[in-house]
Amino acid sequence: MDSGHKNLDGIDFPLVSGGFVNTLSKYYGQSRPPLMVRLQRVMLLIAITWLPLLLLTMVSGHALSGSVPIPLLHDPAIVGRFLFVLPVLEFAEAIVAISLPVQVHHFVEAEIVPKHERSRFEASLREVIRIRSSARIEWFIAILAFALAILFRLVLLKDVSASWEYDGSTTPAGWYYALVSLPVLYFFLLRWLWIFLLWGWFLFLVSRLDLQLTPTHPDHGGGLGFLGWGLASFSTVLMAISAMFSSAVFYQILHKDESIETLKYHIILYVIIALIVLHAPLLVFVSRLSRCRFRGLLEFSSLVLRYDRAFEEKWIEKRFGEPTEPLLGSPDVQSLADIATSYEHVNDMVLIPFDMKGSLVLLAAAVLPMVPLLGTALPLDQIISKLAELMV
Repeated sequence: MDSGHKNLDGIDFPLVSGGFVNTLSKYYGQSRPPLMVRLQRVMLLIAITWLPLLLLTMVSGHALSGSVPIPLLHDPAIVGRFLFVLPVLEFAEAIVAISLPVQVHHFVEAEIVPKHERSRFEASLREVIRIRSSARIEWFIAILAFALAILFRLVLLKDVSASWEYDGSTTPAGWYYALVSLPVLYFFLLRWLWIFLLWGWFLFLVSRLDLQLTPTHPDHGGGLGFLGWGLASFSTVLMAISAMFSSAVFYQILHKDESIETLKYHIILYVIIALIVLHAPLLVFVSRLSRCRFRGLLEFSSLVLRYDRAFEEKWIEKRFGEPTEPLLGSPDVQSLADIATSYEHVNDMVLIPFDMKGSLVLLAAAVLPMVPLLGTALPLDQIISKLAELMV
């Protein structure tokens, strides 16, 4: 499991650890502990994306102060992207690479995928792995990241005021940012988007199988509730993206005379969209869970009806004379309550495998990077004082 995938009848699931980038990293660090390799990769990313920007702006006098109104170290968007977002996206691999294989195996271990569907399940697994292992797709992502970086810089530089990357003409640091740093960032973001889309495609293929769902399962998702909790593994990725969004908002407040009051609806809309997008892959089970719930309602409604009639005949209508056993302590009453509880479980089924705690983790990951923005509206001492009051 530490390697990011686990064997299932000879099949691996390297959804995160696949691709040529991770293959090269494993070859380079195969004799080193995983944590050490991860730290080295983070340091390498910072050395490639951030350190040259710092050195180039120091040479030109645009690092901390100088002839431009927005020096590099006064640009929260750039600092946040390369000193927080990229490292977090790198460390997120360790979490997601453990969570996804566990969920895949639970389909089989919990017999949600029955034996007669095992071959189709493994075929779906192989298809997703084949797509993920394609070096061409990852090269395409790299080329797309570079193209988007160039396109965005050509468009956005028209509206950029004098800064560390543009002082009448594009500075050396600005060129390095557009040609190296930004494409690396976009590559990681697009790569995570690709991984998430592949996971959604795998869930879609699984939803087409003849799954053995249980309408009375206490997770109210027919036994698929673990998928809702599994989404929490993407919280680290969401936190990184939220930090990127938060730093961009902070830039607008710091240098564009905006305020958190005018941008609060942008923040709220971002959080809502982020949560909807992350839960979107679970929508593929709506049809399956809907049929499971309907079937369960029919079956348990019939069962409850038969038991209720038998209970009334024995204890209420007394058609067969006086009861031969006392009502107090009778297991019939407890069975009546148990059947009613089972029916309520079926009636409370949700149409997507939603997990409240997992969604709260995702919500916290989306909102937490926004907390520093409160400092632009309230002094830090007031925020700390208010938090202290709430905790007392």
